[in-house]
Amino acid sequence: MMGKESPMETFSVTYALHVPTYEEAKQVAWSIQVEQTIEFPYELLGESDPRRHMVGQLLSLTETEDCFLAKIAYPVETSGLEVTQFLNVVFGNSSLQPHIWVVDIELCPSLVNAFQGPKFGLAGIRELCQTPTRPMIQAVIKPMGTPNEELARMCHAYTMGGADVIKDDHGLTNQSFSPFKDRVSRCANAVQEANAKSGHHTLYAANVSGDGTDVLERAHYAKEVGATALMVAPSLIGFGWLHRLATDDSLNLPLIVHPAMMGGFTLPGTSGIAATIWMGLLPRIFGGDMNIFVSYGGRFTFKPDLCRQICDSNRGPLASMKSSCPSPGGGVTEARLPELVSIYGKDTMFLVGGDMFRRGPDLTENMKAFIDVLERS
Repeated sequence: MMGKESPMETFSVTYALHVPTYEEAKQVAWSIQVEQTIEFPYELLGESDPRRHMVGQLLSLTETEDCFLAKIAYPVETSGLEVTQFLNVVFGNSSLQPHIWVVDIELCPSLVNAFQGPKFGLAGIRELCQTPTRPMIQAVIKPMGTPNEELARMCHAYTMGGADVIKDDHGLTNQSFSPFKDRVSRCANAVQEANAKSGHHTLYAANVSGDGTDVLERAHYAKEVGATALMVAPSLIGFGWLHRLATDDSLNLPLIVHPAMMGGFTLPGTSGIAATIWMGLLPRIFGGDMNIFVSYGGRFTFKPDLCRQICDSNRGPLASMKSSCPSPGGGVTEARLPELVSIYGKDTMFLVGGDMFRRGPDLTENMKAFIDVLERS
């Protein structure tokens, strides 16, 4: 007599279906279950065909004020325990269909073990920066077209002012006016010298986003010349590369995630992925130690409630994974810092770009002024 089969391990995805009736929602949910897995006429599979078990299973279908929420479980085997294929199952072909939004993902133990989450996380970044309690701040070297020598001077000035993190602007990669190797070596050296002089522990994050294996080559070069953190834009290079950097023990550097090109998935439209997933959960589970998102009240359209939810998805409990450090940017000004601290809390890394230059040319004193506001807040 055969024993009972072990239950198949699954992860689940919740989709918001913006359709008028329950029956239509059931049909859309069924199409997702098939499309995201076998992508094959289900009726052509025999009753004993093991491929039937690969099809997603509808766990619940509930009606809300403006949509239906379909929670679908997928066998973990369908993911191959790979970042790219996992995302393909979550929202591959169905992203090409209208009126479907990914609004929640629940991992299973095998995926938690495979993806691991942040290596440093919020607590690790605080320890590296030796900023144990106050809200943190990171500065950006910019704008595009600035000579590398001047970018390095900015790094020195920000470090002397006590910045926790300094990062390349996401538009600085390997252009003729800002060659990657020259820029990174100059900036890393400037931060190192200023840390030695000031006693600060500022991190310098090099933007290593690039084509294919250039990501790894740039990351290893950056570490070799003294960069103490790395930044990537996974919507440009792929979340698989983020995970590759996070699990490369020979690098062992904090990873900053930039949201460039994420807007096409998260902004209002016919289909997409919730900003809490795209700018919080996914970067976190694939190894982002600090995840940048756009704050409310600036030149972007996010609302305070959504921004708080993104923070929660970075810092809230998630199996055994560490909390990521949320980093709101865009419209972060000296005048608004007290308000923003009250919204986001102290376990936040505020990203200040253009407003740091508006106070005047002395970036060291400008940084000190921002930190003074944070300490008083």
